[in-house]
Amino acid sequence: MAKLSQLPLYRQVMREVLAEIQAGTWREDEALPSEIDLGARFGVSQGTVRKALDELVVEDVLQRRQGVGTFVTGVRDYLAEAGFSSLTGDGSMAPSFELLGCVKIHAGEALAEMLGLRRGATLWQVRRLIRLQGRLIGLEEMLLPEAQFPVLDVRRIRELKCNLRALCWLDFGVRLKDGDLRLRAVGASAAEAKLLQVELNEPLLQLVRLARDFEGRPQMWSVAWIRTEQVAFEPPPGGTG
Repeated sequence: MAKLSQLPLYRQVMREVLAEIQAGTWREDEALPSEIDLGARFGVSQGTVRKALDELVVEDVLQRRQGVGTFVTGVRDYLAEAGFSSLTGDGSMAPSFELLGCVKIHAGEALAEMLGLRRGATLWQVRRLIRLQGRLIGLEEMLLPEAQFPVLDVRRIRELKCNLRALCWLDFGVRLKDGDLRLRAVGASAAEAKLLQVELNEPLLQLVRLARDFEGRPQMWSVAWIRTEQVAFEPPPGGTG
């Protein structure tokens, strides 16, 4: 491993492990070599390797299994792993997703500032509907900079079941992590009311997340609106993912 003086060694090891995973050296649910072997591979101490792996476990890239080893995790889809249940107490149900559209738009001042872009920069706007046992319960809008993700293919998005995080990782080598999740009650705007088939200003649960890459750069802004008149929402285990 070529050592970069401006980065702590453990962060350089994190980069190398991420690069190896993205290249397919270690695949989802596959065990990594031992810390000793990784230390020899990267030319660092076992302690440095352990610190790097600990960070990647925290970021949900890796998972430790007691007495077995450290394994590669898949790219989580936050809403797919969230808990949705009817208010009658029927238990948690898995949502399904329907791609609504994938188009280019231009960033206004607020969006440009949040994503660290110039005003008017081109963004991908990807929208998907959220269904529970066929019933429409929500809408999610995701915005990504075209400069970082120049080509988004609709067929590929559908193939990955609308998991844009998986697409960013598998096709562009960009692993994303969320900041804090913001939840609030909002009234449906005209656009949301039309897409969700509800009345104007009907109360919705809004979920807002800003995902960054491992260098701390903002890469994806996502907002979801959930109909809660018949459905209860519970964040997935492990927080924002």
